[in-house]
Amino acid sequence: MKVISTVLKLSMAVVTIALLPVSVRAFPPAPHHVISGIVRDQYGNPVNDPSALVILQTPGGVRLANSIQPGLAPGVNYHLEVPMDAGNTIDLYEANALRTAASYKMYVVLGGITNTPIQMLNGYSQLGKPGGQTRLDLFLGTDSNGDGLPDEWQYAILAALGLGPDLSQIGPNGRAYPGGMTYYGSFIAGTYPFDPSDALVMRFVAVNGDSPVLEFNAINGRTYTVLGSTDMKQWVPVSFQLPADGVSPATRANIYVSGVQTIQVQALQPTTGPKLRFFKLLVQ
Repeated sequence: MKVISTVLKLSMAVVTIALLPVSVRAFPPAPHHVISGIVRDQYGNPVNDPSALVILQTPGGVRLANSIQPGLAPGVNYHLEVPMDAGNTIDLYEANALRTAASYKMYVVLGGITNTPIQMLNGYSQLGKPGGQTRLDLFLGTDSNGDGLPDEWQYAILAALGLGPDLSQIGPNGRAYPGGMTYYGSFIAGTYPFDPSDALVMRFVAVNGDSPVLEFNAINGRTYTVLGSTDMKQWVPVSFQLPADGVSPATRANIYVSGVQTIQVQALQPTTGPKLRFFKLLVQ
């Protein structure tokens, strides 16, 4: 895993100014700090309810909120811009502005219920610097053993495998069968880790010129990106088109999927340099 200007034209003029010694103090506001990521429910599904709220709250009572926005960016369904104070004066420039290293917790209000994501169970996080960005994915549910996977999903998989209720049997890095995805990978991808036929697999379908047509099964609420390589060592994102879009299809960098469906993509080769020979799929 693992996975988001304005040009001003100035007219020229000649002016004469007098330079006087003055004392200048920086204005308190600083660039916002951005916190974004994806909220998933206790079964790994990205939350797609636009009425759901993601809330940042500090011990001092500062509260910022924004709604869930499905498919906002690859692997992102929420985005918070936190007002930052430069710290040059004693008072904050506005009541909800924060300073670097301020403590905060995140909450998710879904269906009228306020949830504490499992990433927030161990205490407060500290805010980064003005102008910075923090990636913070939030999983709902409970995590009694602190392994990062919701208990509810683990119990469902244990039951499907016919195993007892010992959560240690399903660790994030474990696999249900040799060569399969890790349990954490299956949680993110929305596949059944106990069923090889349900694995996240990309299949070669055809070739159009030097561009391969690839096919995979997509799961609701996920974003898929095609990666390509010439040597299976270094991988780069690959632009693609959807044959289903008809004549002159748009070129895409990724695709956000609603529902469960089979997707075909035509991977586009780079215009210069060696051709890509290997491809894989990134799901977020």
